[in-house]
Amino acid sequence: MWFDVLIAVLAAVVAAAGGYPLVPLFLRMTHAGPGSKPARTGSEEIEVLRGGMWIGIVERALVAGAIVLGRPELMAIVVAVKGLGRFAEIKSSAAAGERFIIGTFVSIAIAALAGVLGWAVVA
Repeated sequence: MWFDVLIAVLAAVVAAAGGYPLVPLFLRMTHAGPGSKPARTGSEEIEVLRGGMWIGIVERALVAGAIVLGRPELMAIVVAVKGLGRFAEIKSSAAAGERFIIGTFVSIAIAALAGVLGWAVVA
C-alpha cells in the first residue's frame, strides 16, 4: 500500500516537473506565425489564461497520481473542474480557447505517460 502511494507521488512529481518546460514549448511551437499573438491594447498585451502554468502543474500531478492508483476516472473530474474554472475566459477569446485545448491535451498526455509508467511499476 505505501509503496503504491510512494510511486503515485513520484509519478505526480515527474509529470508536474516534466510538463513544466514541455507544455509551454509545445504552445510556442503551435502558435508561431501570423495571427498567433494576442491582440494588443495600446502598449499592453492582453493576458491569455493567466495562472495556467500552476493549474497545469496541479492538473498533471493529479492525473498521474490517479492513474497510478488505478482511478483513471478521476481525470474526468480534473478536466471538468479546469474547464468550468476557465469557461468565461474560453468563451470570450478564441485565442484562449485554442491555448486551453492544446495546453490541456499536451498536459494530460504527459501526465498519462508518467501515470502509466508508475502504474506498470505497481501492477
